[in-house]
Amino acid sequence: MMTKKKPTISDVAKLADVSPAAVSMALSGKGRISTWTAQRINDAIDQLGYVRNNNAAALRSGKTGLIAVMMHGLERRFNLEVLQGLNAKIDCDNKVAFILIYETALDLDNRLNIALNYNVDGIIIVSPTHISKSIELRLQNQTIPFATIAFTNQLSDHNHFCVDAASVSALATQYLIDNGHIHIAFVGGNMKSYDRAEKLAGYFSTLRKNNIKDDRSLILPEGDNLQNTAEGVEKLISSHPWLTAILCYDELATKGTVTGINNRGRTVGKDNYIERDISLIALEKIDEAEYGAPSITCVDYSAFQMGWNAAHILIQKIDNHQEIITLSHPGPTLILRNSA
Repeated sequence: MMTKKKPTISDVAKLADVSPAAVSMALSGKGRISTWTAQRINDAIDQLGYVRNNNAAALRSGKTGLIAVMMHGLERRFNLEVLQGLNAKIDCDNKVAFILIYETALDLDNRLNIALNYNVDGIIIVSPTHISKSIELRLQNQTIPFATIAFTNQLSDHNHFCVDAASVSALATQYLIDNGHIHIAFVGGNMKSYDRAEKLAGYFSTLRKNNIKDDRSLILPEGDNLQNTAEGVEKLISSHPWLTAILCYDELATKGTVTGINNRGRTVGKDNYIERDISLIALEKIDEAEYGAPSITCVDYSAFQMGWNAAHILIQKIDNHQEIITLSHPGPTLILRNSA
């Protein structure tokens, strides 16, 4: 029994009545061809059942079209939104995201070995903190384009993207002050966390800028669980009955704080003049439907755009653009809802 011969680019070109070069441009997404020509080529591909030989294309170009995306878990909403932004840009440029999940520094090292074995064209690492110097030096020695996206502040350049945590808390604190609050607590975050330190720095600097004395007794670190956080917030309100607003470090702190406020017989909301409601802002993005009523005012880091921008610059490097075109990244914005 004779095996049916696989269609080639020449076969597609002949059926579409175009040159093989036009077919190659349509497949690679490079060069300029009209919409009409692209449609004829796609119709011919479908009719013949042509399948591109990616291995042969990689041998000719020296590129695989693979971009390794190394994610430090997917539990955090920030990571998911970054991944959505990365994927959107990578798909737009007809490349493939090779997603690898890691938890520890050793995991990251092992995932890097896997990525290099697959001859990826570039690497993006999404991390809660800075990547280690050893990993960065290893990437530089491999002369492979790479970018990092960190949840904590670091030097931003063509390789590194990060959240400016201090500006996040400064924005939220200033909003509360502008709305008449002077007794503002800060709840949550691991005391050893660099991100928490940055958010506290933004909080304290904004208080001082507005001539409000910072009160360290209004700072409550995260509890071991939601119940501990709620109990801590209850004690905080009991010892500071004049408290009118709370900044919550993250979603976990927000859940514990809402529970603690309610357990204390107070409510979450904007109407602090009745001396019952406590305004609340979450210092990370929270879905509107997450808590029911009241909906939680929160800060949006524009994580999707951060991921898109990082992929954009990395792909420019992979494609050997002479001049790297950077895109401005929007700063944090408040999503105003019913809690503040």
